Amino acid sequence: MTTALGIPGYSFADLHHPERLASLYDRFCEEVQAADPAFWLEWDAYRRAPDAPRPPLALSNLLTAMAPHVSRFLKRLFDVDAPAEAISETTRAQDDLFRFKVDFVRRRVLPLLKGGTHVPATAEDDAIVEQLIAAQPTGDRELAIARAGCALLDDEKARSPQSPSPQSPSPQSEALRRWCAARVHDRAYRGWVIFRFPETLDYWNLVDVQRPEPRLPEAMIGPDWRLRLRDGFGLTDARYTPREVLSEIHYCVLCHERDKDSCSKGLHEKDGRVAVNPLGISLDGCPLDEKISEMHQLRKAGDAVGALALVVVDNPMCPGTGHRICNDCMKSCIYQKQEPVNIPQIETGVLTDVLSLRGASRSTGCSRAGIR
Repeated sequence: MTTALGIPGYSFADLHHPERLASLYDRFCEEVQAADPAFWLEWDAYRRAPDAPRPPLALSNLLTAMAPHVSRFLKRLFDVDAPAEAISETTRAQDDLFRFKVDFVRRRVLPLLKGGTHVPATAEDDAIVEQLIAAQPTGDRELAIARAGCALLDDEKARSPQSPSPQSPSPQSEALRRWCAARVHDRAYRGWVIFRFPETLDYWNLVDVQRPEPRLPEAMIGPDWRLRLRDGFGLTDARYTPREVLSEIHYCVLCHERDKDSCSKGLHEKDGRVAVNPLGISLDGCPLDEKISEMHQLRKAGDAVGALALVVVDNPMCPGTGHRICNDCMKSCIYQKQEPVNIPQIETGVLTDVLSLRGASRSTGCSRAGIR
């Protein structure tokens, strides 16, 4: 196959020949050196002595700094810049969801529901919120709600720019607050990430079950509202949606920056021993030492290719892992008293993002055989 790749002088067939791959790698190194000579000196020292002792944070910084270079090179090589940029734009477009979730729903709405308080929906609040939704140029109701709420927050702050605290909430803001409070626990909205918050972990009741036969207490079934039908041989595992994946990433505190990424390195007691959870399970972290928090940082910035590059440093077989194999990383998440970050779903989501570039490139008119 002689179809040209995006790097001059190379064809798709070259990817099957070690000596041509080595040549392509040399071109990549030359590009990085030309683009950032100071960084290249650090990287060159690392690649010549990868096992030399160095602080964990220094290695993390090196890898996360190199990932964008890898991403740009690969996107040009396979002519997927346009679909990759679409993923980046979609990521940025949803930032309002997570700002609204924290600054409005968590801080203003959840306090209304303390002690099991029920907030009823009213026709007046519904009408005000529908007006807010209609003013947003999107057919995505959840995103429209978030953007409207963020606009109200910005308006409050703008009305008192010199004050350390914002002005009193407007009637629209209060209506939106009550509207959200009436729906946070409504199962009709359980697909909305702005209403999804971690629950406290009960290690002795990790799975919600029903016991329909009093005379047979060992008989258990899941709650009716969680049942999924297995119809024929169709795929019943829908995986997380891209929005749900981003929600989990925003939930992560990116603790590799403080060398506290227990999901990767395990949780340890003060004396250095590996911690054990209440079920007696050792919290060793990822058995492959994946750069999990670093992956989240890149994907949060919209760089799916760079995020996957960080994964395959330690786990080149990630198409077979993700949410299919284990959850040792989740068990060792820094969140031990509430639901952990769903890292396996994020890994699968990052891989799916990159695999989707192939189909997207075809739809944008790409004709290179290497990505057909």
